[in-house]
Amino acid sequence: MALADKARDALRPTNSIEAILEPVGAARAAPGPETPADPGKPATGRPGRPDRQGKQAPYLSEPESIAKRYYVEERGGERQYFEDYQKKNLAMRATDTSISSKREDLNTIRAMLEIAEARGWHSVEIRGSAEFKREAWIEASARGLEGRGFTPSDADRQEADRRREQHQQANQVRAVERAEARDERAAGHQAAAAAHELKAHEKQPGEPERPTVTDNRRVIREAQKELSEDGRLLLAALSEKIDRQMNRLNTEAKTEIKAFVSGELLKKERAEGPTVLSPDQKRAATAPAPDPKPVPAPARRLEPEAPRRSLSR
Repeated sequence: MALADKARDALRPTNSIEAILEPVGAARAAPGPETPADPGKPATGRPGRPDRQGKQAPYLSEPESIAKRYYVEERGGERQYFEDYQKKNLAMRATDTSISSKREDLNTIRAMLEIAEARGWHSVEIRGSAEFKREAWIEASARGLEGRGFTPSDADRQEADRRREQHQQANQVRAVERAEARDERAAGHQAAAAAHELKAHEKQPGEPERPTVTDNRRVIREAQKELSEDGRLLLAALSEKIDRQMNRLNTEAKTEIKAFVSGELLKKERAEGPTVLSPDQKRAATAPAPDPKPVPAPARRLEPEAPRRSLSR
Protein backbone atom coordinates (compact mmCIF):
# COMPACT_ATOMS: atom_id res chain seq x y z
CA MET A 1 0.00 0.00 0.00
CA ALA A 2 2.87 2.35 0.79
CA LEU A 3 4.37 1.69 -2.63
CA ALA A 4 1.03 2.42 -4.29
CA ASP A 5 0.76 5.71 -2.41
CA LYS A 6 4.27 6.69 -3.44
CA ALA A 7 3.48 5.82 -7.05
CA ARG A 8 0.34 7.98 -6.98
CA ASP A 9 2.29 10.87 -5.44
CA ALA A 10 4.91 10.58 -8.15
CA LEU A 11 2.23 10.91 -10.85
CA ARG A 12 0.58 13.94 -9.25
CA PRO A 13 1.58 17.41 -10.50
CA THR A 14 3.84 19.45 -8.25
CA ASN A 15 2.01 22.44 -6.83
CA SER A 16 4.09 25.41 -5.73
CA ILE A 17 4.15 29.03 -4.71
CA GLU A 18 7.26 30.99 -5.59
CA ALA A 19 8.46 34.34 -4.29
CA ILE A 20 8.37 37.17 -6.81
CA LEU A 21 11.59 39.01 -6.04
CA GLU A 22 11.61 42.79 -6.26
CA PRO A 23 13.78 44.32 -8.99
CA VAL A 24 17.16 45.66 -8.04
CA GLY A 25 16.89 49.22 -6.74
CA ALA A 26 13.23 48.94 -5.80
CA ALA A 27 12.24 50.48 -2.49
CA ARG A 28 11.95 48.02 0.33
CA ALA A 29 10.57 48.41 3.78
CA ALA A 30 13.08 48.43 6.58
CA PRO A 31 13.29 45.04 8.31
CA GLY A 32 11.05 44.91 11.34
CA PRO A 33 9.63 42.29 13.71
CA GLU A 34 7.27 41.03 11.00
CA THR A 35 9.51 41.71 7.95
CA PRO A 36 12.68 39.60 7.95
CA ALA A 37 15.83 41.17 6.57
CA ASP A 38 16.35 38.09 4.36
CA PRO A 39 13.12 37.10 2.55
CA GLY A 40 14.54 33.65 1.93
CA LYS A 41 14.88 32.79 5.60
CA PRO A 42 11.93 32.33 7.95
CA ALA A 43 12.01 34.58 10.97
CA THR A 44 9.65 34.34 13.90
CA GLY A 45 11.63 35.74 16.80
CA ARG A 46 11.69 32.37 18.58
CA PRO A 47 14.87 31.76 20.59
CA GLY A 48 17.19 29.39 18.78
CA ARG A 49 18.72 26.32 20.39
CA PRO A 50 21.79 24.96 18.58
CA ASP A 51 22.30 21.24 18.12
CA ARG A 52 25.45 19.30 18.90
CA GLN A 53 27.23 20.69 15.83
CA GLY A 54 26.40 24.24 16.91
CA LYS A 55 23.76 24.68 14.19
CA GLN A 56 20.22 25.79 15.00
CA ALA A 57 17.55 23.10 14.66
CA PRO A 58 15.41 23.87 11.55
CA TYR A 59 12.03 23.84 13.31
CA LEU A 60 13.15 26.56 15.74
CA SER A 61 13.23 29.13 12.93
CA GLU A 62 9.75 28.23 11.63
CA PRO A 63 6.46 29.89 12.64
CA GLU A 64 5.19 28.35 15.86
CA SER A 65 2.08 26.95 14.15
CA ILE A 66 4.27 25.14 11.59
CA ALA A 67 6.72 23.82 14.19
CA LYS A 68 3.82 22.33 16.16
CA ARG A 69 2.20 20.75 13.11
CA TYR A 70 5.15 19.34 11.16
CA TYR A 71 8.51 17.66 11.72
CA VAL A 72 11.03 19.82 9.90
CA GLU A 73 14.30 18.58 8.45
CA GLU A 74 16.88 20.38 6.33
CA ARG A 75 18.63 18.45 3.59
CA GLY A 76 21.05 20.07 1.19
CA GLY A 77 19.55 23.56 1.40
CA GLU A 78 15.97 22.26 1.15
CA ARG A 79 13.54 22.08 4.04
CA GLN A 80 11.18 19.11 4.20
CA TYR A 81 8.01 19.06 6.30
CA PHE A 82 6.77 15.65 7.49
CA GLU A 83 3.52 14.81 9.27
CA ASP A 84 5.08 12.01 11.36
CA TYR A 85 8.31 11.70 13.31
CA GLN A 86 9.25 8.61 11.28
CA LYS A 87 9.37 10.92 8.24
CA LYS A 88 7.22 8.74 6.00
CA ASN A 89 4.51 11.30 5.10
CA LEU A 90 6.10 14.26 3.32
CA ALA A 91 3.74 17.23 3.15
CA MET A 92 5.86 20.05 1.71
CA ARG A 93 9.29 21.09 0.52
CA ALA A 94 10.76 24.57 0.67
CA THR A 95 13.80 26.31 -0.76
CA ASP A 96 14.82 29.93 -0.31
CA THR A 97 12.47 31.09 -3.06
CA SER A 98 9.74 28.44 -3.41
CA ILE A 99 7.45 26.13 -1.43
CA SER A 100 6.07 23.04 -3.17
CA SER A 101 3.79 20.09 -2.44
CA LYS A 102 2.09 17.20 -4.19
CA ARG A 103 -1.04 17.99 -2.18
CA GLU A 104 -3.79 20.48 -2.92
CA ASP A 105 -5.90 20.40 0.28
CA LEU A 106 -6.69 23.67 2.04
CA ASN A 107 -4.73 22.84 5.23
CA THR A 108 -1.52 22.30 3.26
CA ILE A 109 -2.11 25.46 1.21
CA ARG A 110 -2.58 27.50 4.40
CA ALA A 111 0.61 26.05 5.87
CA MET A 112 2.54 26.97 2.70
CA LEU A 113 1.25 30.54 2.88
CA GLU A 114 2.06 30.81 6.59
CA ILE A 115 5.67 30.01 5.73
CA ALA A 116 5.58 32.56 2.88
CA GLU A 117 4.25 35.24 5.27
CA ALA A 118 6.94 34.44 7.84
CA ARG A 119 9.58 34.89 5.12
CA GLY A 120 8.22 38.31 4.29
CA TRP A 121 6.97 37.51 0.79
CA HIS A 122 4.45 40.01 -0.58
CA SER A 123 3.87 38.62 -4.09
CA VAL A 124 3.85 34.95 -5.12
CA GLU A 125 3.65 33.05 -8.41
CA ILE A 126 1.16 30.16 -8.14
CA ARG A 127 1.79 27.01 -10.19
CA GLY A 128 0.14 23.59 -10.24
CA SER A 129 -3.27 22.02 -10.73
CA ALA A 130 -6.34 24.15 -11.38
CA GLU A 131 -7.83 23.34 -7.95
CA PHE A 132 -4.56 24.21 -6.19
CA LYS A 133 -4.16 27.52 -8.01
CA ARG A 134 -7.74 28.53 -7.22
CA GLU A 135 -7.50 27.76 -3.49
CA ALA A 136 -4.00 29.23 -3.23
CA TRP A 137 -5.09 32.48 -4.92
CA ILE A 138 -8.15 32.84 -2.65
CA GLU A 139 -6.18 32.16 0.53
CA ALA A 140 -3.27 34.41 -0.51
CA SER A 141 -5.66 37.28 -1.30
CA ALA A 142 -7.40 36.80 2.06
CA ARG A 143 -4.01 37.20 3.78
CA GLY A 144 -3.10 40.34 1.84
CA LEU A 145 -0.61 38.66 -0.54
CA GLU A 146 -0.59 39.25 -4.29
CA GLY A 147 -1.12 35.97 -6.14
CA ARG A 148 -0.16 35.65 -9.80
CA GLY A 149 -0.66 32.80 -12.24
CA PHE A 150 -4.44 32.48 -11.77
CA THR A 151 -7.38 34.41 -13.20
CA PRO A 152 -10.12 34.51 -10.54
CA SER A 153 -13.84 34.56 -11.19
CA ASP A 154 -16.30 36.83 -9.38
CA ALA A 155 -17.14 33.95 -7.02
CA ASP A 156 -13.42 33.51 -6.24
CA ARG A 157 -13.08 37.21 -5.39
CA GLN A 158 -16.19 37.05 -3.22
CA GLU A 159 -14.79 34.05 -1.31
CA ALA A 160 -11.47 35.87 -0.84
CA ASP A 161 -13.32 38.88 0.63
CA ARG A 162 -15.25 36.59 2.98
CA ARG A 163 -12.10 34.86 4.22
CA ARG A 164 -10.30 38.19 4.61
CA GLU A 165 -13.05 39.37 6.95
CA GLN A 166 -12.82 36.11 8.90
CA HIS A 167 -9.04 36.58 9.25
CA GLN A 168 -9.53 40.12 10.56
CA GLN A 169 -12.17 39.04 13.07
CA ALA A 170 -10.02 36.13 14.24
CA ASN A 171 -7.05 38.47 14.72
CA GLN A 172 -9.19 40.85 16.76
CA VAL A 173 -10.49 38.03 18.96
CA ARG A 174 -6.94 36.71 19.50
CA ALA A 175 -5.77 40.21 20.42
CA VAL A 176 -8.57 40.53 22.99
CA GLU A 177 -7.80 37.10 24.44
CA ARG A 178 -4.07 37.91 24.71
CA ALA A 179 -4.88 41.20 26.45
CA GLU A 180 -7.23 39.43 28.86
CA ALA A 181 -4.64 36.77 29.63
CA ARG A 182 -2.03 39.46 30.25
CA ASP A 183 -4.39 41.31 32.59
CA GLU A 184 -5.13 38.11 34.50
CA ARG A 185 -1.42 37.34 34.95
CA ALA A 186 -0.75 40.91 36.08
CA ALA A 187 -3.63 40.76 38.53
CA GLY A 188 -2.06 37.81 40.40
CA HIS A 189 -2.75 38.49 44.04
CA GLN A 190 -6.11 40.09 43.22
CA ALA A 191 -7.60 36.67 42.41
CA ALA A 192 -8.20 35.83 46.07
CA ALA A 193 -9.76 39.23 46.70
CA ALA A 194 -12.03 38.82 43.67
CA ALA A 195 -13.12 35.38 44.85
CA HIS A 196 -13.90 36.79 48.29
CA GLU A 197 -15.90 39.60 46.69
CA LEU A 198 -17.91 37.14 44.59
CA LYS A 199 -18.64 35.06 47.68
CA ALA A 200 -19.89 38.16 49.48
CA HIS A 201 -22.31 38.75 46.61
CA GLU A 202 -23.67 35.22 46.41
CA LYS A 203 -26.97 34.73 44.66
CA GLN A 204 -29.97 35.24 46.92
CA PRO A 205 -33.20 33.22 46.56
CA GLY A 206 -35.20 34.54 43.62
CA GLU A 207 -32.26 36.58 42.28
CA PRO A 208 -31.30 35.96 38.62
CA GLU A 209 -28.01 34.20 37.89
CA ARG A 210 -25.01 36.51 37.74
CA PRO A 211 -23.06 36.19 34.47
CA THR A 212 -19.66 34.59 34.89
CA VAL A 213 -16.40 35.94 33.43
CA THR A 214 -16.69 33.32 30.68
CA ASP A 215 -20.22 34.52 29.85
CA ASN A 216 -19.07 38.14 29.68
CA ARG A 217 -16.15 37.28 27.41
CA ARG A 218 -18.50 35.32 25.15
CA VAL A 219 -20.76 38.40 24.86
CA ILE A 220 -17.74 40.54 23.91
CA ARG A 221 -16.55 38.06 21.26
CA GLU A 222 -20.04 37.73 19.75
CA ALA A 223 -20.36 41.50 19.56
CA GLN A 224 -16.97 41.81 17.84
CA LYS A 225 -18.10 39.29 15.22
CA GLU A 226 -21.53 40.82 14.56
CA LEU A 227 -20.96 44.56 14.97
CA SER A 228 -20.31 46.74 11.94
CA GLU A 229 -16.81 48.11 11.28
CA ASP A 230 -17.58 51.42 12.99
CA GLY A 231 -19.30 49.55 15.80
CA ARG A 232 -16.16 47.47 16.44
CA LEU A 233 -14.06 50.65 16.33
CA LEU A 234 -16.31 52.31 18.91
CA LEU A 235 -16.25 49.21 21.14
CA ALA A 236 -12.44 49.05 20.99
CA ALA A 237 -12.18 52.73 22.00
CA LEU A 238 -14.59 52.28 24.91
CA SER A 239 -12.81 49.11 26.08
CA GLU A 240 -9.45 50.90 26.03
CA LYS A 241 -10.95 53.76 28.05
CA ILE A 242 -12.37 51.31 30.60
CA ASP A 243 -8.94 49.68 31.03
CA ARG A 244 -7.17 53.03 31.31
CA GLN A 245 -9.49 54.96 33.62
CA MET A 246 -10.87 52.17 35.83
CA ASN A 247 -7.52 50.89 37.02
CA ARG A 248 -8.82 50.34 40.53
CA LEU A 249 -11.20 47.62 39.35
CA ASN A 250 -10.13 44.00 38.94
CA THR A 251 -10.19 42.18 35.61
CA GLU A 252 -13.58 40.55 36.23
CA ALA A 253 -15.25 43.89 36.94
CA LYS A 254 -13.76 45.46 33.81
CA THR A 255 -14.89 42.48 31.73
CA GLU A 256 -18.43 42.81 33.11
CA ILE A 257 -18.54 46.50 32.11
CA LYS A 258 -17.16 45.71 28.63
CA ALA A 259 -19.79 42.98 28.19
CA PHE A 260 -22.55 45.44 29.13
CA VAL A 261 -21.23 47.99 26.59
CA SER A 262 -20.93 45.25 23.93
CA GLY A 263 -24.49 44.07 24.50
CA GLU A 264 -25.91 47.59 24.34
CA LEU A 265 -24.06 48.38 21.10
CA LEU A 266 -25.28 45.11 19.60
CA LYS A 267 -28.90 45.83 20.61
CA LYS A 268 -28.66 49.31 19.09
CA GLU A 269 -27.34 48.01 15.75
CA ARG A 270 -29.94 45.23 15.59
CA ALA A 271 -32.70 47.77 16.15
CA GLU A 272 -31.39 50.81 14.24
CA GLY A 273 -28.82 49.45 11.77
CA PRO A 274 -25.01 49.67 11.57
CA THR A 275 -23.13 52.31 13.54
CA VAL A 276 -21.84 55.16 11.34
CA LEU A 277 -19.11 57.37 12.78
CA SER A 278 -18.13 60.73 11.34
CA PRO A 279 -14.48 61.32 10.33
CA ASP A 280 -13.95 63.35 13.51
CA GLN A 281 -15.41 60.56 15.66
CA LYS A 282 -13.18 57.97 13.96
CA ARG A 283 -10.10 60.11 14.59
CA ALA A 284 -11.12 60.52 18.23
CA ALA A 285 -11.69 56.76 18.59
CA THR A 286 -8.28 55.85 17.14
CA ALA A 287 -6.27 58.72 18.67
CA PRO A 288 -3.72 57.67 21.31
CA ALA A 289 -4.71 58.34 24.89
CA PRO A 290 -3.24 61.59 26.28
CA ASP A 291 -0.61 61.23 28.96
CA PRO A 292 -2.05 62.00 32.37
CA LYS A 293 -0.92 65.35 33.71
CA PRO A 294 1.09 65.07 36.93
CA VAL A 295 -0.83 66.32 39.94
CA PRO A 296 1.24 68.92 41.79
CA ALA A 297 1.94 68.07 45.41
CA PRO A 298 0.08 70.30 47.87
CA ALA A 299 2.19 73.08 49.30
CA ARG A 300 3.43 72.29 52.76
CA ARG A 301 2.00 74.60 55.35
CA LEU A 302 4.58 76.07 57.69
CA GLU A 303 3.32 76.40 61.22
CA PRO A 304 4.63 79.37 63.25
CA GLU A 305 7.22 78.33 65.78
CA ALA A 306 6.58 78.91 69.44
CA PRO A 307 8.71 81.68 71.00
CA ARG A 308 11.84 80.38 72.64
CA ARG A 309 12.28 80.98 76.31
CA SER A 310 15.65 81.67 77.82
CA LEU A 311 16.57 81.77 81.46
CA SER A 312 17.64 85.20 82.67
CA ARG A 313 20.31 85.59 85.29
